[in-house]
Amino acid sequence: MSHRARSLAALALLSVLAGGARAEGSGFVAERAFPAAGACYGRRYDADHLARHPGQVVTAIHLSGSSRGLIAMRPQAGRVDPELDLTLRIDFADGGRAEGEIGCAEAGGRIRRCGRGASCAGDFAVDLQPDGRLRIVNDDAASRVAQPVVAEPGFSPDAACRTKGRFVPPDAQNRVFLLARLPLSACGPQRTRD
Repeated sequence: MSHRARSLAALALLSVLAGGARAEGSGFVAERAFPAAGACYGRRYDADHLARHPGQVVTAIHLSGSSRGLIAMRPQAGRVDPELDLTLRIDFADGGRAEGEIGCAEAGGRIRRCGRGASCAGDFAVDLQPDGRLRIVNDDAASRVAQPVVAEPGFSPDAACRTKGRFVPPDAQNRVFLLARLPLSACGPQRTRD
C-alpha cells in the first residue's frame, strides 16, 4: 500500500471515529439553536412513516423557546445552574397530547440534556445537527442510575412526582426524533398544522 493510500485510509478511519463520537451528542451552544428572539423545531409524522413504525407512539413533536433567560442567568453561574427553558409538546398516536416546560442544563457552555424540573419525569439527550435540525435521543439515562426516581422509563413533557403524566417509551420505535426548524408560529398555542 502506498503512502498516499495509507494516508487516505487513516483519514477515512478518523472520519468514522469522529462521526461515532458525534453520534453520542456533543451538545450545542444555546444561542445558536434558540436565539434570544426564539426558535421552534418540530416534526409531524405522516401516515406512511407511522405505518412503517407501528410501535411509534409520537405522531408530532415540537420544541420551542429562547435563550434570553439563560443569557440573563449566566452572570450568576456560581450561585445557580443556568438552564435553557423550553416548551415541549407531544401529540400521541392515541389522540392524546402532553405539553410542559423543560430545562436544559448548560455545562461547559454547551447544552447536552433536557428534562423536567421533576426528576421523576426523565430526560433526553439533545444535539444540533450540521444541517440545522435538532436531534432528540430518548436514551432513558435517568432510569438507569443506581437509585432511579423516574416514574417510568423514557421521558415525559408533563409528569411531576405526584402526577403521572404521559411518557414516551425508550424503545427502538421512539428513540430518535429529528426536528426541523419551523416558523415560531408553528409552536404557538393555536398551532393547527406544520
